[in-house]
Amino acid sequence: MYLFANIRTTCCILNNFLLQKLDFKFPLTVSCIHFICSAIGAYLVINVLKLKPLIAVDREDRWKRIFPMSFVFCINIVLGNVSLRYIPVSFMQTIKSFTPATTVVLQWLVWRKYFDWRIWASLVPIVGGILLTSITELSFNMFGFCAALFGCLATSTKTILAESLLHGFKFDRWAAAEVANNFGNIVVYHFKHELI
Repeated sequence: MYLFANIRTTCCILNNFLLQKLDFKFPLTVSCIHFICSAIGAYLVINVLKLKPLIAVDREDRWKRIFPMSFVFCINIVLGNVSLRYIPVSFMQTIKSFTPATTVVLQWLVWRKYFDWRIWASLVPIVGGILLTSITELSFNMFGFCAALFGCLATSTKTILAESLLHGFKFDRWAAAEVANNFGNIVVYHFKHELI
């Protein structure tokens, strides 16, 4: 888990450097490269190094269970890279910390899931801190903020979809990464006019 967190943070910093400092104007291209590298990494872990077993998924489950989650995962990555073009990594990560609040609200709205008052109360300092940080951010950009916020909503949606679609389904992070990144490339490919 520690390695995964470090790779993720390094990836965000490098994407920010590429999109802001080098003024690379194609966040979808960066996202596509992200999906390709992740799919290769998952392939190596599962098929070459054999650190994780290959989990066979039939065609119907790929489209009914995996594709919706992969589509939202793809949107999440793309919005994250779009936001990195306009706001610093630290601000994007601050907005991403809003994910628990959006997950609780979406579960309450969509499934009418009941949450104890203590859970709702614990969200107040999170939301308040994010609002305070957003208002006082020196490099605030509304477009970058909205992209990061919608990316946060996509993360919450992906979590909820994973919980409902993969319930009772034996599937781990590596198998999901391999399938999701392949679907991610398919989705991004449809926006190829920006990938030049």
